[in-house]
Amino acid sequence: MAPTTPTLSIRPGPLRGRLRAPSSKSVTNRLLAMTALAAGESEIEEPLLSDDTVVMASGLTTLGAPVELGDGLARVRGAGGRLHPVGPVHAGLSGTTLRFLSALSLLADAPVLLDGGPGLRRRPLRPLLEVLAAAGATVSSEDGHAPVLLHPAGLSGGRLVVDAAESSQFATALLLVAPYAEHDLEVVIENLGAGGYVELTVALMTRLGAKVARRGDDGFLVEAGRHYAPGRYRVEYDASAAAHLFAAAVASGGEVTVTNAAETLQPDGAVPALLGAMGAQVTPGPAGGVTVAAPAGGLRAIRADLAAIPDQLPTFAVLATLANGESHLSGLGVSRGHESDRPRVVCDELSRLGADACFDGESLVVRGGRALSGGRVETYDDHRMAMAFSALATAVPGVSIANPGCVGKTYPRWWDDLAALGARLEG
Repeated sequence: MAPTTPTLSIRPGPLRGRLRAPSSKSVTNRLLAMTALAAGESEIEEPLLSDDTVVMASGLTTLGAPVELGDGLARVRGAGGRLHPVGPVHAGLSGTTLRFLSALSLLADAPVLLDGGPGLRRRPLRPLLEVLAAAGATVSSEDGHAPVLLHPAGLSGGRLVVDAAESSQFATALLLVAPYAEHDLEVVIENLGAGGYVELTVALMTRLGAKVARRGDDGFLVEAGRHYAPGRYRVEYDASAAAHLFAAAVASGGEVTVTNAAETLQPDGAVPALLGAMGAQVTPGPAGGVTVAAPAGGLRAIRADLAAIPDQLPTFAVLATLANGESHLSGLGVSRGHESDRPRVVCDELSRLGADACFDGESLVVRGGRALSGGRVETYDDHRMAMAFSALATAVPGVSIANPGCVGKTYPRWWDDLAALGARLEG
C-alpha cells in the first residue's frame, strides 16, 4: 500500500547560522489562561502562534474570555474568574489546552464539554479528572479520556492531592485556577517527574499577582482572593524549540547560534549542558544567546535521566545513534503519554533505519556507531518526532520525514528555519 501522507527529505550537510527561536508555547499558554481569568484587558507580546496556542485561544473564547491571537500580540478580555461558556471546547491535539481548560471549567456557570482529535482522546487525563471531582465537580469521561463533560460546582478551597506521574500538567492546571477558590487552597503533588514546569507555572502566577507559598517538598499553598492582574506581558523564547535547533547543529556537524536564548525556568533550558556532556561545544554569547557546535572528535555516549525534560527523548535518542558507545536514557514514564508512545515509536523508527536501539519498558538503550540506512520515518502526528529525526537526516543520506506539517503544533516555521541554516530540503 502506498504511503498516504507527504514526505520531506533533507540532504546531509552541516547547518550553520544565527537565528531566533520561536516564543515559548509553555509560557504563551499559561499567560493566556491566567489573563483570561483576570478582571480586565491584557496584552501578551510575542506570543507563539501555532496549532496549540490557537486552540487554547479558541477554547478560552468559548469559555467566555475572548482572545485575539495575532502574530506579535495577543489581546485577552479577562472574565474576572467567572466563566460563561457558549459551546463545547475543541482542544485539537493539544493536551495542554484540554487539561488547563478542564480545570478552568470549575469556574464556569454552566456545564462544559471538552473534546479534541483522535490523538488527544488517547492522552491520559484520569488523575486530573479525579481531583476535579474531589473539588466538587461532577465529571464524566470516556474511561478517563476525552471527551469530558464537567458540571462545575465552584472551587471551595481546602486541600487537594493530584497524582502527576503521567503529566505535570495535571498539577499546573489545578494551580492555575487556585487563586479563584473561595478559601486558600493547598495543592499536594504526588509522583512529580517534570517539576520544572510546575516551578515555571508558580513563577508566572507570582508575576501576575497571585500569592503562592511552598508547603514541604511536594505542596503549594495558594492564597484565595489574590487574583491575576491584567496588564502587558512578554513571552520569552522556547527552550524546547531551541533544543531541536541545537541538536540539528550537532548532528549535521555544524554550528548554530540561537540569538534569543537566555536564562530560563523552562526545563529544556538544560539541553545545552547535556549536549556539552556529549562533547558538543557550547558557548554563551557576550550579548546574549547561545552557540552550539558539533564536536571535532565525534559525539560521546551519554547516561541521562530525562524525567525533567521528557520532550527531549527523541532528540537524545537520535543523537545517541551518532555517538560512540552505548547510551542509556531513563526517566521515560511521562513521555509514554505524549502525542505518541515516544520510547516505543522512537525505538521502532531508529531500528528501521538500522540503529541498535532497545526499549525495555523502563530505559532506552542505544548502541551508537553503526552505519545507518535511509528510509521513511513515520512521525505519528508527533511534532517532536519530526524535528528530532530531521536532525538525523542532516547526517544520514536518504532519510525522509512523513507528515512534515505536524511541526505546526509548536514550531510552524521549523522547515523554513532549517532552510535558512543551509538545509537542502526536497519534497
